[in-house]
Amino acid sequence: MLYFLLEEKMEENYKDKRGISELFDVPIKTHNNDLTEMRRTEFNVYILRPSHKRVYINVEGYKSFLEYKQKLRESTIKKKIKVIYRYDII
Repeated sequence: MLYFLLEEKMEENYKDKRGISELFDVPIKTHNNDLTEMRRTEFNVYILRPSHKRVYINVEGYKSFLEYKQKLRESTIKKKIKVIYRYDII
């Protein structure tokens, strides 16, 4: 009984690749690219890999990763805009 409760709790927190793709409406190919990037950053703690075929991703961790990517993208856009304005003034 306790095993099933733990398994239910894990299903709420962790999903496989297909589950994350469906939850966030992201194609599998894009999700695989995101996982590769997550593994190379501090977000690797949100990925469980009990065997070479099974991969589980923490839902909150993936959401944090997407928010991180959004902030990174916004900061690079702001830098590009500053450069454009600098050249317009001259």
